[in-house]
Amino acid sequence: MFVEHADEGRILALNVPADLDVPARAAAALHVQRLLLAYRPRGVRLHMAGGPASGAALSVLARARRLCEGLGIPLTLTDRPWTPRTPPVRTAGPEAVGP
Repeated sequence: MFVEHADEGRILALNVPADLDVPARAAAALHVQRLLLAYRPRGVRLHMAGGPASGAALSVLARARRLCEGLGIPLTLTDRPWTPRTPPVRTAGPEAVGP
């Protein structure tokens, strides 16, 4: 499971696979949480492209939304293809956070 992210100044861009499966859901949600807490961005843009979102992907989105609301960070969801302005950082799991 890969969650890509890019620090675009004040915006943290995240790419969560729309076809995320249930076993990867918890790791992806924890990884997104760690990224938000590490970067403390002024806004988050979450990309979820590639067709209809699975239940597991929607669960990660819901957790990210609750965390962003709690931190006062605006969250934007898009189904546009992943095209970060800076090179994306690929991470294989929740242990890797920084660029």
